[in-house]
Amino acid sequence: MNEPSLSTLKQTGMVSLKENWQADLRAGFLVFLIALPLSLGVAIASGFPPSAGIISAIVGGLLVSQISGSYLTINGPAAGLIVVILAAVQALGEGDALAGYRYTLAAIVVSGALQIMMGKFKAGQLSAFFPASVVHGMLAAIGLIIIATQSHVMLGVTPESGSLLSIIVQIPHSVLNMKPEIFLISFLGLLLLVIWPLVGSRVPAPIIVVLVGMLFSWHFGLGHVRAANGSKFLVSISDNFSDDFHLPDFSKLFTVAFWEAVVSISLVGSLETLLSATAVDKLDPYKRTSDLDRDLRAVGIGNMVASLMSGFPMIAEIVRSSENVNNGAKTSWANFFHGLCL
Repeated sequence: MNEPSLSTLKQTGMVSLKENWQADLRAGFLVFLIALPLSLGVAIASGFPPSAGIISAIVGGLLVSQISGSYLTINGPAAGLIVVILAAVQALGEGDALAGYRYTLAAIVVSGALQIMMGKFKAGQLSAFFPASVVHGMLAAIGLIIIATQSHVMLGVTPESGSLLSIIVQIPHSVLNMKPEIFLISFLGLLLLVIWPLVGSRVPAPIIVVLVGMLFSWHFGLGHVRAANGSKFLVSISDNFSDDFHLPDFSKLFTVAFWEAVVSISLVGSLETLLSATAVDKLDPYKRTSDLDRDLRAVGIGNMVASLMSGFPMIAEIVRSSENVNNGAKTSWANFFHGLCL
């Protein structure tokens, strides 16, 4: 069967679904397998409930896919937002995690509205003016912060809350008090992420990591083991999903910290979305060009809807989007199917 050309490929609407549903469903399902653990992990690392990441990915797939200006991007929570969201939860909550979570949800609602305005006023084109070195530096800094905060998770130790510097200083203490079985699972996960792509298998490395982690957690009985602070090592989602729903709290709307969070979330999220959409366009075998302003508006709408449903903010995520392309996706329906599977 010959591949359709750009001139014959139906890119949107029900006609597109009818013609490309098999390829898009296959790609969407494979992306779903990657998105599930990543959505949980990003939410937890940011001080949000794990369900918040799932909600974000569902909204990004079912809603944003239908109104975005790109064809092959996958929308959902991403590691690049961990730093700004965690900082917002800590700064706004002032030690109260639940209150910080609700204040941050309100900040995401406002940042989503700001993104819609940015798209309306054609701010999507501004991404072309950002020097690549600035973007690389920002992403490198985010990576270092994630490494610092997640080192404790890798060792199975919960550090004392505090600034980033204090979290880094506590790493030697966590090394001395690590849980061997947790460290073993973490180390094997990192090793598989490095080695598995060299095997040449079409099965994505994150799926293998999750399966191996599940096997070892069952072997070590981690479902029954509790840390000293009473928390489980496994991801815990309430049996009643509605228990994790909390309404945004706008009572700090007129504070400096609130608007610092709004600006940080909207700028970092918008920049990553625009850069990801541009990068995916270069991977698109049909060489289509995204409408960046429309994409920015769509992500803004998605962020407002997701945060009103207690969800994490979303962007056009590059890793899942590239996997989407590699697995043969043809239209934005692949993003929809990824959200539907979730």
